[in-house]
Amino acid sequence: MEPLYQAGSILMKVNTLQGKKMVESGLQSGDFSLPQSWPSYPLLPADLEILQQKVAAVQRELEDFKKEALKAIHDLEDAFCEMNGALAQQEEQAARVKQRLREEEDRGIVRNKVLTFLLPREKQLREHCKRLEYTLLGLGCETALGLPRKIQANGGLPG
Repeated sequence: MEPLYQAGSILMKVNTLQGKKMVESGLQSGDFSLPQSWPSYPLLPADLEILQQKVAAVQRELEDFKKEALKAIHDLEDAFCEMNGALAQQEEQAARVKQRLREEEDRGIVRNKVLTFLLPREKQLREHCKRLEYTLLGLGCETALGLPRKIQANGGLPG
């Protein structure tokens, strides 16, 4: 796709290679032949001198235009290359970000699996620790399991 550039209020389409060829070939092979309506009688030396000056001025203007056009085309090519370089960097950065995002998503999936396994196991271990503490303190399994304690005849707790 050919780049579009805004020049003043005119939006123009630029094909730099084609434009460069047109400028180079068009100005080198410029047709300065006289039209059919030009008089066929010889010109006066003063008129010939004026005409030669005008032709020389037009040739200078054409050469100046050619230089300016080629410089503008070169500047556009440089800007295009710079934009392509920036675009390539952005694409590389986007690819790295996508890769990091995929890696983080994978880690998140692994974390969820680990948590799914560990949370019930943690609950089991807490209950087991509680039973062991009650057993160590001599309170018995009923208390450890949350069962009501039997009250002995003397009003004390079972031994």
